[in-house]
Amino acid sequence: MGRKPSIMKAQPEGEITIVSYNRPSDWTLWKYRCRLEGTRVIWASETGRWRTDPLDSVVTFEVLDKGNRVRIVERHEDGSQNEYSYRRSELR
Repeated sequence: MGRKPSIMKAQPEGEITIVSYNRPSDWTLWKYRCRLEGTRVIWASETGRWRTDPLDSVVTFEVLDKGNRVRIVERHEDGSQNEYSYRRSELR
């Protein structure tokens, strides 16, 4: 969601994880639903649709360095992509 992992909270609910954070600029609470399908991260806003349409970006993850780092790639329909990499210690 383009935010620092340190402000994120994750709450498992069965096969889905609720990810939430308070936006630092105005302290508005944001919530998303997430689930994994292999290495793909499927997400939806709290009450919105799952981002599985062919025109939606595709978010994948990869665990690197013997589990010490995770790389997240968001590929957009136009071929562009955003890539993020985090140390395990940043995700706790």
